[in-house]
Amino acid sequence: MNIGNQIQKLRKQKNITQEILASEMGVSVAAVSKWENGNSMPDIVMLCALSDYFQVTTDELLGRCHMEKCIICDDSAFVRESLYDILKKEGIQNITLAETGEQLLEIFAKELPYLVLLDINLPDKSGLELLQNIKSKYDIVKIIMVTADNSDETKEKALKLGADKFITKPFLPEQIITALEIVK
Repeated sequence: MNIGNQIQKLRKQKNITQEILASEMGVSVAAVSKWENGNSMPDIVMLCALSDYFQVTTDELLGRCHMEKCIICDDSAFVRESLYDILKKEGIQNITLAETGEQLLEIFAKELPYLVLLDINLPDKSGLELLQNIKSKYDIVKIIMVTADNSDETKEKALKLGADKFITKPFLPEQIITALEIVK
């Protein structure tokens, strides 16, 4: 993702116009438009100011997320803990657990992870809808679907919606480790 797309998405999430962003940053509307169109890039001072304004890190603003930020979203405590243990052993330190789709979205509002391990069948939301929602806003986030639904139709739909990997339950730790290597 280029920085222009990221600025535009963050601006739309805050529901502000180019004019408002330009005013807040002390630049012209044309400058904001050029950033969003990819015709120019903010300088380092402006990158820092934009990061502060949008409350994201400069890496996140530049579309660079770190593998150490991960969310596991599954309604089964056993599966969450099993995945957590596998990721910890693989050196991923910043892992957040979510039991519902709503919890996942709340976490996303606070931090942009590099990776999401996502169940399809959640008590409140469809994992496929969450996948589509996340990928439409944050195409840099890697999503591994981990589900008991092993139908070809579901797998094809998940991959079409942008899943980076599809793993069926029950899974072996090696399957998760291989998926992690693929999405890095």
